[in-house]
Amino acid sequence: MSKWLASVQSLREAQTLADCLPDILDLKNPAAGALGALPLDTVSDIVNWASGRCLVSATVGDLPMQAGIIADAVQRMAACGVDYVKVGLFAEPGLAACIDLMQPTLQALNKPVIAVLFADQIHDISLIDAIQQAGFAGVMLDTASKNGQGLLDHWTAVELGDFVNASRQHGLLCGLAGALKLQDIDRLEPLGADYLGFRSALCDKQLRTSTLNPQRAVAVRERLQQFGLAS
Repeated sequence: MSKWLASVQSLREAQTLADCLPDILDLKNPAAGALGALPLDTVSDIVNWASGRCLVSATVGDLPMQAGIIADAVQRMAACGVDYVKVGLFAEPGLAACIDLMQPTLQALNKPVIAVLFADQIHDISLIDAIQQAGFAGVMLDTASKNGQGLLDHWTAVELGDFVNASRQHGLLCGLAGALKLQDIDRLEPLGADYLGFRSALCDKQLRTSTLNPQRAVAVRERLQQFGLAS
């Protein structure tokens, strides 16, 4: 059954969800790009608050596809105590080589790392094998351009189903995100992803950079509960 994650940009936002916590609090700075990173001290504060309440993931920022730069960021974020580190894999010329060169870092790191692909940049699932071989623990599909278009504007439900199935065949955790709306749950739930991720749907007027509205988080949880998906 799919679980859900909610992206928050501060300890205060995380605390507003105390009565409707997601399965994963996902830490990112929405004003700093697709996967903008929060300061490490903010991450540590949220991790300490969330301990015993729910899992925590954190992004390392919109970084160039250079394995050394990414490895350093992953190690520093992992040291904050998060449960998962998320790394964006952008469609740049050095992407394939970068994935391969990440293998030593991922194998040595005692922390699961999730690869994030972008539906508005990549339109196939050919990278999933390389992602698994490099040692990533999971793969998530998101959108890079935050222009109002969501995941389902770029990939069909059939294509997303193929993505989920390929991820499972490779033994990877699988997540779907990207400007998801409340009504998108009805189309995405049957695909069987491990996680559905939300940010803009939790904010007034679907503006991901505005403050999170906990009532919208309650609405997402209740919609998921209708399918027996939320914990």
